[in-house]
Amino acid sequence: MRTAAIYVRISQDRGGAGLGVQRQREDCEALCDRLGWRVADVYEDNDTSAYSGKPRPAWERLLVDVDAGAVDAIAVWHVDRLTRSPVELEHVIDLADRRGLQLATVTGEVDLATPTGRMVARILGAAARQESEHKAERQARQRRQAAEAGKPNGGGTRPYGYDDDRVTVREDEAVIIREAAARVLAGESMSSVCRDLAERGVTTPTGRHWQPRTLRRLLASARISGRREHRPRASADTGTRPLVGEILAEDAWGAIITPEQSDRLRALLTHPDRQRFSPATGRTYLLSGILRCGRCGGRMVGRPRSGVPRYVCPNLPGGDTCGGTATNAQRTDDLVRAMLLEALADSDLAARLRAAGDGDRAELLESVAEDEMQLEELSAAWATKAITTREWSKARDIIEARLHRDRARLTGGPNTAAVDAFAGSHSDMASRWECLNVSQRRALVTCLVERIDVQPADRAKRWDPDRFQVAWKA
Repeated sequence: MRTAAIYVRISQDRGGAGLGVQRQREDCEALCDRLGWRVADVYEDNDTSAYSGKPRPAWERLLVDVDAGAVDAIAVWHVDRLTRSPVELEHVIDLADRRGLQLATVTGEVDLATPTGRMVARILGAAARQESEHKAERQARQRRQAAEAGKPNGGGTRPYGYDDDRVTVREDEAVIIREAAARVLAGESMSSVCRDLAERGVTTPTGRHWQPRTLRRLLASARISGRREHRPRASADTGTRPLVGEILAEDAWGAIITPEQSDRLRALLTHPDRQRFSPATGRTYLLSGILRCGRCGGRMVGRPRSGVPRYVCPNLPGGDTCGGTATNAQRTDDLVRAMLLEALADSDLAARLRAAGDGDRAELLESVAEDEMQLEELSAAWATKAITTREWSKARDIIEARLHRDRARLTGGPNTAAVDAFAGSHSDMASRWECLNVSQRRALVTCLVERIDVQPADRAKRWDPDRFQVAWKA
């Protein structure tokens, strides 16, 4: 008597009741009973596609058990329930050769012990693979057509900022989105904004605390500007989806922020320098990375000595830094604060910052809009078979590289949002400074300062403000 494993799988269980796999299981149990096989275990991958490339835990466990000799037969409803990958099917055939594995299907027995049986299995597997590929192509085209028509994404949790119909703005949440967008554009970190939202009891639609990654996805979405974008599905190689997609419809529903604000956020949040999040514990040192060693040019970091916070040029093995410069963190922060307040007292400063930042912003935004339109035209040409997939891919890569460059340039100039929100009389600014957390203070510093060079200390002087040379952005 053979010891059998029953393997059941369904690609999508929309109801979540598992009825599809239950029916497969009942049919496979009846099959094993007819064959006189003893069922050792049932391996179930519910709501899991065999074509997508995503992990199938039960399938992996089944292969291990077959290889270990725990089971010597597999019962499935059809070969396509087992696998739609030729590589995986060859693995099963190899197990049949090495372990004497026998395979039986409810829709007709497949004998892997004979050349004819293996040929039948391969033909069935190839047919299943082709059907999966055609189905994926049809679904991709349907999703794109829905996006081009300005229809909202369906299913899943309602998007934050909108009602269950996915198009009507919820003003109580829209206020939070506008606030978060303004703070991030002003240079505040995602972690800082999320901590503040948690302290205020502001949660996601599922009642959870906001996390940097979740907030990043929300603010990078074109949805909050009333536009419909189309993002490709997760790559089988990486298992991830791109953060931003192609905008296919304008004014599709109520906007919470303006398209220009959305474009700035998308450029900022997809910039390579923003791919890593700051630690969840928050930033401790205000000027880490802004201070530069006057001797070697290396970035100085925060590091305490005997419990006293300092900024130091790190002396790392194999690094380019010299380790020869250090300064008291508290005194340095106070000095930079005083310099900042003095600079902001200059009424022409904001105007100079805007002139530096807005010089080519309009031109860049126009270039980005043109490239996004060109991507739409390119996709339309591919959809009507006016160009080949290879031609589409080559042209798309060129346009997306240009888009990436221009979006990065949009984030490179001075950002006046934090300055505009902070500026005022000297006493008002001093009071506001005390109310800011470290991340917010740093956002203000980086709006105004390119870098601060710190010369090595003169041992004859315990504290010398002249060691610090500030490179202002305007």
